[in-house]
Amino acid sequence: MHAWNRAYADVSFILLCGTILIGPLSHIHRGFIPLLSWRREVGIWCAIMALLHVYILLEGWFYWELVRLIIGVNQETGRLSFDPGFTLANLIGVICLIYLLLLALLSNNKAIKILGKRGWDYLQQKSGTLYILVVLHAAFFLFFFRLGNVNWMQRPFLLIITIVFILQWLVFILTVKKNKKKK
Repeated sequence: MHAWNRAYADVSFILLCGTILIGPLSHIHRGFIPLLSWRREVGIWCAIMALLHVYILLEGWFYWELVRLIIGVNQETGRLSFDPGFTLANLIGVICLIYLLLLALLSNNKAIKILGKRGWDYLQQKSGTLYILVVLHAAFFLFFFRLGNVNWMQRPFLLIITIVFILQWLVFILTVKKNKKKK
């Protein structure tokens, strides 16, 4: 159960990072501009993988008892025991899932017509907030809440968030330089 749970979580995270990286990469090199049209689909698949991650947790770990999601379960005894880090990480995960599902459900042309292009763009651009929340959620379970062996995703996780951080700042610097040249 944990292997499948982590696999879906890891794939969802990688897909989310892919959607986040497409924007900065398209600013750095024009060759990435065609990928902009794939962000919607990649984001929807990210949401599907996140849903599967949550389904496996609810079925195999929480037994559909939501109190276990909030209070926590002792890994050795299987009994309920309060762990504030576990509770906070899960609450962040629930917020992430709601936000991700909202973004996925509104990733269509009908939503653009209803919300207007500017309203739709505003909402979709807030995916950076989702990214930060997902990083916090994942970091807790990768580094502070261990089940068995060390999760192999620790190093790739650190590498990915470093790449996202560097690319976003690089695009910011390039944008500032470009705007200064126009003046």
